[in-house]
Amino acid sequence: MTITCSKRVAVASCHDKINFGSVLQAYATQRALEELAVEVNTIDKRGLGHAISEGRNDYYLEHLFDVDLYRAKLGFVKHRIKQKLDADFGKKMAKRKSAFSSFESTHFSFTPQTASFEELGALVADYDSVVVGSDQLWLPVNIAGRYFTLSFVQPPVRKVSYSTSFGVSSLSEKYLRKTKDFLSDFSAISVREDTGADLVEKATGVRCSVVCDPTMLLARDQWASLACSSSIDAPDEPYVFCYFMGKNAWNRECAQELAKQHNLKIVAIAHPDEYVKADDDYADYYPWEAGPAEWVNLIAHASYVCTDSFHGSVFSNIFEVPFFSFRRHENMGAQSTNSRIDTLLRVLGNSDRICESKDAFRAAMANEIDFVSVRQRLNVYRNESANWLKSALEL
Repeated sequence: MTITCSKRVAVASCHDKINFGSVLQAYATQRALEELAVEVNTIDKRGLGHAISEGRNDYYLEHLFDVDLYRAKLGFVKHRIKQKLDADFGKKMAKRKSAFSSFESTHFSFTPQTASFEELGALVADYDSVVVGSDQLWLPVNIAGRYFTLSFVQPPVRKVSYSTSFGVSSLSEKYLRKTKDFLSDFSAISVREDTGADLVEKATGVRCSVVCDPTMLLARDQWASLACSSSIDAPDEPYVFCYFMGKNAWNRECAQELAKQHNLKIVAIAHPDEYVKADDDYADYYPWEAGPAEWVNLIAHASYVCTDSFHGSVFSNIFEVPFFSFRRHENMGAQSTNSRIDTLLRVLGNSDRICESKDAFRAAMANEIDFVSVRQRLNVYRNESANWLKSALEL
């Protein structure tokens, strides 16, 4: 690509997690900035584990008796243990990890690795701006980790938040103060959810912009081009694509009901974050070797999508695939991340796709999605958000 702008931008994103949404939003942030004709590199954070862990460990010690926090993490721990104790499961997860590693090495333009915040600060001093976003990067534990707060960036380098998510709907007074402190020297702030704007306003007294997730900055044909690089083909038979991250067995039962009604197969990404027994035997096809490009390809060619994932809902709308968005959490739960899906579907005008029960699912099955309206709303949202980003970078 020919660079027509002298601006240099570094991106602080979650590129190194085996999570489809995280990696795809990191990829999209880099690609969207390239579309603005700036020189862009994603910060390779893989050498910063010790520096980030110091603050994160302090957070966990402070919340040693927070039962909800540790209950939420228990599934991740069991997932790791099962990979070690169950050889077959370990091989399946190894295939997935290999696919992610291949995607990362192929699709990112990285900075050199650094081992400390001091080294990283010196590295990014040669850039005009550092952009943080999106995902759940301002979770309290990540605020404590100080990486996604851009603590290493010093003036005159600009700090910009694009579509960053807090991942929660409330913060303690301590973390509201920390939020006020780290946002005080940001040049431009935007978030992904309405609740994120509420938290910024509560912390700073100023309401910030709500913009689209980076994945929505790229048009359908750009994602279709990535899908074409998939190392596996989508099934020839029509299918329901399922991507469930939560443990609700009735979500899978709804997918089975949908597949039976329309004589479809079920293709499922199983155990993405934790081992869930209900994932083991409800689908016809489990593509263990699927990485981010393959995941996009499977959504693009699906007849229906059933998901409790924010990005599962995003890509269903981008590819205009009829979808059902299930709840992963109870709305009042301390670890609930429902707000991001609520904001997304409100903006796109299809909040009726949210399924909080089997009755709501069956009601949604009876209704068609007006994808002409969705496309129009998405284009407006994309253009407004891209203009915000361009202005924030002073381009």
